[in-house]
Amino acid sequence: MVGAETFVSVGLNAISATLILVLIALGLVVIFGFMGVINLAHGAFFTVGTYVIWFVSTELGLGFWLGLVLAPLVTGFIGYLVEVLIISRLYHRLLDTILATWGVAIVIRETIKLLFGATSKTVDNPIPETLDLGIVSYPSYRIFLMGFTLALLVAIFALFDRTQFGIRMRAVIQDSRAASLMGINQERMYQLAFSSGAALAGLAGACMTPLVSVDPSTGLSFLVQSFLAVILGGTGSLLGVLPGSVVVAGSTNVLTFVIQPVAAQTLAFVVAIVIIALRPEGILNRSQS
Repeated sequence: MVGAETFVSVGLNAISATLILVLIALGLVVIFGFMGVINLAHGAFFTVGTYVIWFVSTELGLGFWLGLVLAPLVTGFIGYLVEVLIISRLYHRLLDTILATWGVAIVIRETIKLLFGATSKTVDNPIPETLDLGIVSYPSYRIFLMGFTLALLVAIFALFDRTQFGIRMRAVIQDSRAASLMGINQERMYQLAFSSGAALAGLAGACMTPLVSVDPSTGLSFLVQSFLAVILGGTGSLLGVLPGSVVVAGSTNVLTFVIQPVAAQTLAFVVAIVIIALRPEGILNRSQS
């Protein structure tokens, strides 16, 4: 029989894994979900975020929290350059954008290798303590990540659903020609959306740095899970990434408690594929979000 301590621990691990994937996938929701761009450079933007915080906190000695602020700014600027110089010329050309973003990912990875080498690096946990929850003690930094991710999800939802920026972006997505007639600068909106998505990927990378090893391919391991979570939730739904992440990450974490990790991940992916087959528009589609 499963004790209360084990039950709470497994539950917290599942919630933590779910919200961590939400954090990683949020930038992909903006670029892939709203703009329709299959951004294979998402993992590379994530990796840039990990290196920014490593360089700022470890090499320059300026602290983790300053790095956390700078990481999305740096990746957002890189995303802006990528959109202006490359992606802006390839909209509505699916295969070309896939190849272009994959090329961008390769360039970023190889540039990182040239600048910092291929060896793994680490960043100290800024909140190394554990929090006593009565039944169990749980890492304080993971608790921080849960709260931060939920707050970020609410903030981004409010940005895209309640502000002029969000209204204009939805107008461009739904009918770009009508939006242009209304005086909305379509190019500017796409630039802002793509750079925002890149910034969110960099922020996710920075947040994850104390939990992962920093190397040129760090972000690649999260790419498939992120795409799957976004597709499951509904490609135009910000809130949909939450149930999508529950299926992909949360269920895997729970299943790992009873079966082998590889089998758990395989089973979770099979469940995800079945859900996509039965509900291709996603758990939450655009109209629901």
